[in-house]
Amino acid sequence: MSKTKHKKRHPQGKHGYTPTPVPESEFASDGARKRMNPTARNLMLVALVCLAISEILVRMQLVPEVVSLIISIVALAALVVAVYLQFHNPDGGSQNQPRL
Repeated sequence: MSKTKHKKRHPQGKHGYTPTPVPESEFASDGARKRMNPTARNLMLVALVCLAISEILVRMQLVPEVVSLIISIVALAALVVAVYLQFHNPDGGSQNQPRL
């Protein structure tokens, strides 16, 4: 048998390929990735589920519309609290103040 028959084949791989860097977004220029507040996310999820359940119960005529209205008001209040928790300024100052 000849040696060429048992010769191993090498994959061609990436010859001379260098990936171009992805330009940074204007929102990620500070280097810190902004994530959603977990409490706000959970409040939004609970409010959405409450609204969906109340709508289903009203359409099936298992609860009166007054009860659904009360559930909807509570869910909307939870949404307002979630938005406040997500976007409030933890420093207590205005966001428009210039840096010194």
